[in-house]
Amino acid sequence: MHRKISGDGGIAARVRRLFSRPAGHHARCHVCGTPVDTRWTLDSRTGVPTWDVWRIEAEAALHRPGGPRAVLLLDLDRFKDVNDEYGHLAGDAVLAAVAGLLRSSTRAHDLVGRYGGDEFVVLLSAAEDAETVAHRVARGIRGLVVPVLDADGCAVTIRGLSASVGCAPAHGETDLHTLVRRADAAMYAAKRRGARRDRMPDQQERRLRVG
Repeated sequence: MHRKISGDGGIAARVRRLFSRPAGHHARCHVCGTPVDTRWTLDSRTGVPTWDVWRIEAEAALHRPGGPRAVLLLDLDRFKDVNDEYGHLAGDAVLAAVAGLLRSSTRAHDLVGRYGGDEFVVLLSAAEDAETVAHRVARGIRGLVVPVLDADGCAVTIRGLSASVGCAPAHGETDLHTLVRRADAAMYAAKRRGARRDRMPDQQERRLRVG
């Protein structure tokens, strides 16, 4: 990362439908009927569904005929360095920028969520798109330019970010835990090989090409 001193909402709409609250009633999940607090349906730092909300909708989608076909898991490389050098508010800005990139790089029917920390998870509607989306996202993250204020209040630009990406095509699998576990294993296999790589299960790692 180089330091440079410088002088809708399809997901949100689906979450609102999933956790609607008629006047005078407590919000309830449309899938399981459990009362929920709508303040926690979207992650406050990124605007995408929290893990718990993403999981509920993803599990429901996986069991629908013609449902999603792959899970993608992404982990920002050396994200701790951003927090340590620029401060946690700058780190929050980077997370928001990555979430925006994920939303713009996926289809309207794909589901983007925050897995936790600096990790994001995506349920893809078509398995044939998994590798293409993984490359597009990783390439987009490398090109992100995020203007922030550092811990001292100085205007800086964060660039040179990268991410490790793991993909798990469903191949008929409908158990979300299994798919996330496979995507997680693929992601860490990519991370062990170094930044700016992706991995599909049972495939060799490839250095991402930047067009």
